[in-house]
Amino acid sequence: MENSSDDKWILQMKKGVYELAILLLINRQDMYGYEINKELNEIQLFRLAEGSIYPILKRLVNKNWIVSYAVESEDGPTRKYYKITEEGFKIARKRTEEYQALFNTVDQLKGELL
Repeated sequence: MENSSDDKWILQMKKGVYELAILLLINRQDMYGYEINKELNEIQLFRLAEGSIYPILKRLVNKNWIVSYAVESEDGPTRKYYKITEEGFKIARKRTEEYQALFNTVDQLKGELL
């Protein structure tokens, strides 16, 4: 039976993966904020409230893991696109490896639990 502390644990676990998920998306192709949010929201695990992606993007820019650039849009206002940097690529690769190792370890430990 889950309680509020379980909910907080799940939320913290998801928060720890958001940066990596965003880096992996941007590594595929340059994207703008709404596009990133839409992609994440299509994955049940990563549902984000509208606008909550932007503080994460700002943090990634401040870490120099991504950079932004403006592109004129024919459909409306100028869009701010994000592109992964070499540093961001290295971080994404390292964290993906660490995540995979952690996932594999938990998978081995669960045994007959599930």
